[in-house]
Amino acid sequence: MAFGKNKDYKKLPNSNDILSAISDLEIFEMYLGGIPRKAISSPLREDTNPSFSLFHSDLHNKVFFRDFATGETGDCFLFVMRLFNLQSKVETFNKIASDFQLTQFELNTTINTSPKRSYVSKSNTKKSIRNERLRISVRTRSWKLKDKDYWNGKYGLNKQQLEYCNIFPISHYFINGYCTEADDIAYAFVEEKDGLQTFKIYQPFNDNDEKWINNNDYSTWELWTQLPETGDICIITSSRKDAAVIKSLFPSNKITSCSLQSEGVNPKSSVIEELKSRFKEVFVMYDNDFKNSKNPGRTAGSKLCEQTQFLQIEIPTEICTKYGVKDPSDYLEANSSSELKNLLTKLIQERLREEELKQII
Repeated sequence: MAFGKNKDYKKLPNSNDILSAISDLEIFEMYLGGIPRKAISSPLREDTNPSFSLFHSDLHNKVFFRDFATGETGDCFLFVMRLFNLQSKVETFNKIASDFQLTQFELNTTINTSPKRSYVSKSNTKKSIRNERLRISVRTRSWKLKDKDYWNGKYGLNKQQLEYCNIFPISHYFINGYCTEADDIAYAFVEEKDGLQTFKIYQPFNDNDEKWINNNDYSTWELWTQLPETGDICIITSSRKDAAVIKSLFPSNKITSCSLQSEGVNPKSSVIEELKSRFKEVFVMYDNDFKNSKNPGRTAGSKLCEQTQFLQIEIPTEICTKYGVKDPSDYLEANSSSELKNLLTKLIQERLREEELKQII
């Protein structure tokens, strides 16, 4: 009777054996994307204030985390269990051993060591939330020269203007507790409505369907809280970027701007009336999708104006064709801040003149 070779069984991973192969500091570094040198926003919950930090316990000779807001503290294994919503230490050990490729251990393949991401369905131009709102939090980073090159070089926006518009550079983002390292150029657009803080992650050079990640609902306005109490003109644009660019060109009480979550959103009638009461004129300036025979930006803008009696303007098609642009931020990138300011002033004056003539004829 022939016998095969005895199977070479490996040990299941445990805390002591894992820490004999890698350090607890390496585990924290892996899942935090680096070792924080000061308190950061907690990755374990939605957190807007720096309240999470690491420290070395001389008593246990280990690195621990501490959440000052909740009082929770623990080692690297508890941190990984909480970060990925794992149900047991066995799952935690398996995940760490798998992620670090510790092949000396026998891994239980029946255990799902990867947390399930919430599914995000896509529309033609934006991502929308399926079933329930995603829990998104972020880890911010310091502003760097690359950020200045992107925002100031392309759109004429400086750090102070960006922070006023609640735009911040990030190093990591967390979706339902799952940590992802952000692109080298990545930002969080922060909004707050009814006491709830929401985020739109913007990674302009991402090619993996993660350029936009958003947990705003469609009733959330971009830059609504930055509008003056009253003013002459408010321009509704297609995006926060366009609105931020317009806001940077004029005194706030003269011309300001905000945006909806997409061009297809119909604002509440109460919000429409509030805008009319706060501003002498409200304009809609959506994209001029001149390369598309249906021109969805123009169509959506026209529909909104018909419903609200707002006034529609857009970058003229001959200018769009000449520079290959379709919105204010594109035009500024192709020209300059002063030229965009002059163009907007001209478009507004011409449109107001049209309305005056309608009253005369």
